[in-house]
Amino acid sequence: MNHVRTMLETRLPGLHARIEAVLVEAETRFNLQAGQASSEFLLEHTQRTAAIAHLIAGLEGVDPFLPALVALFHDAGKFHEGEYHKDDIPEEEHAAVMAGRMLAEFGVDRGDIEVVLESLRALYDDRRPCLGPCRIVQDADRLEKLGTLGVGAFFTKAALRGRGLIDGLERTLSRELTYALAAPRSMFTATGKRLATQQAAKSIAFFDDLLADLESWGIASFERRTILLEEDFRTRDGAPLDKMEVTIVMPRVCPDCGSALGLTHQRGRGVKCEKLTAVFTCGSCSYARATSFCLPVFA
Repeated sequence: MNHVRTMLETRLPGLHARIEAVLVEAETRFNLQAGQASSEFLLEHTQRTAAIAHLIAGLEGVDPFLPALVALFHDAGKFHEGEYHKDDIPEEEHAAVMAGRMLAEFGVDRGDIEVVLESLRALYDDRRPCLGPCRIVQDADRLEKLGTLGVGAFFTKAALRGRGLIDGLERTLSRELTYALAAPRSMFTATGKRLATQQAAKSIAFFDDLLADLESWGIASFERRTILLEEDFRTRDGAPLDKMEVTIVMPRVCPDCGSALGLTHQRGRGVKCEKLTAVFTCGSCSYARATSFCLPVFA
């Protein structure tokens, strides 16, 4: 993080601190409106992503200046007007508008601004080409969610949303394991692919151990089911994919009555991604849970 701060302070004094202040203000406003405790999760995630983007750029032989700027702004629109995803406008569009104003104010070259804005808008919109800094920041953002770093963020986010251990696993572990398994194929850069292979293995091993301990101690019992989507998918660069595997983590039996659980799923187009919603329900009582997440996008 200090590398990013030092680089920007040398080139554009005051910009790094200004971006951090905007992120803290946005999360503070959101927490107040949502009645949540104060936090700086958004700021810390952004700092980590920028640090990883700086590292990847260096290892790829790329000037880290533009990737660092994209990383610092990539989640700046998440809490637009104090709300989380309040409208059908992608958060990256709000981030791009903010970045355009701020970078112009600090005298950044117009060509560099355009690269930053296009990278932000394309970051997770699979209908746009992801080029240059976009590819480095996409890899950095995904890597931040893997390995021991990603495990820490997983539980921090669950706690901020008021979820306990079991509820957090039921609602979001399917996404984490699906993304971890797909991670090496989701990276654009050679550095990203190498790091993703290492870090994804750490994520999978940790959650394997956690689920095994929960079951052996008689606390909770989960199973993994694989959904094979055999449809026409494409990579971000347009190559065809004939199938995709999705991992669903769900209770082995109904936690309320012990009966078998059924699993159904459906796909739908979200604001900027293809989403999958999996629902597991009990036929003997009213127990039902759902998990919904964007499907992995392969590079």
